[in-house]
Parts: sequence; structure tokens; C-alpha cells
Amino acid sequence: MRLIKHAFIIGITLFTMNTYAQQNERNNMTNQEIVTTFLNGFNDSTQIQKSLDLLADDYKFKNPMVALNSKAEFIKLAQEIGAVITGINIINISENENWVATFYEFKSSIPGLESNIASEWFKVEDGIIKESHLIYDTSEWRKFYAQMKK
Repeated sequence: MRLIKHAFIIGITLFTMNTYAQQNERNNMTNQEIVTTFLNGFNDSTQIQKSLDLLADDYKFKNPMVALNSKAEFIKLAQEIGAVITGINIINISENENWVATFYEFKSSIPGLESNIASEWFKVEDGIIKESHLIYDTSEWRKFYAQMKK
């Protein structure tokens, strides 16, 4: 019984230390670094969890085709998108208070949609991304999704 108590205490301690380390790392990053780290996770699948850890549980995401109201909803979308997105190249990034504006190219493995220009605005509070608004030309993407439904 004593061994179980010690194992439990060690487990709680390690979990707490890991959580504190993640929060401390986020608190030491600028808003631009937080957004850059988030986007870079889509370039390296081994880093995607680090990206998702930067999102608030009530993260709100909007693009011309969807509006999501939680981190869980976004994770589902990210899994689908991750299957076709091959990389994100940040062209420019700018910050104004707690908003970070990005201008980037996202690449996909879909013929005809290999290179796409986008702007995404991120709201960062207390070292975590609370919301983002993605803007890009969806005309060819809508055609692609319409063909998929057939």
C-alpha cells in the first residue's frame, strides 16, 4: 500500500512539473513565437502535439468554409487537413497587442491546389491561442470538396 502511495505521489509530481514546464515555456515566448510554433507544427508531424498544446480548450477557429468553437473540433479538422497539407511557409508576421497577423503560403498534395496564399489572424492571451480567423481563396477548394462528396 505504501508503494502505491509513493508511486501515486511521484506520478502527480511529474504531471504537475510537466504542466508547469509547458506553461512556463509558453509564458517565456512572445505572441509571434507562439503563433510561429503553432504553424510550424504543420510542417513536422512530430511537433503537431506541441502546436495543439498552444490552443485554449475553448479555441475558436473560422475560415471561409467552417466555424469551430472548441479545440476538440479543431483537432478533428486538423487531422483531415493534415492528410493533404504538406507545409506552411510564413512570409510575414506582425503583432498588435494580443493579435498576431500572419501572411503565409500553405502547400497541399492535391493537384491544382499545391500552393495557396493565406492570411490568418490569431488572438493570443496569457500565452495561449484563443481564436484565429483564416482567410484564403476557397473557389478551387470548394470544387475539390464538391467532387469528394460525389
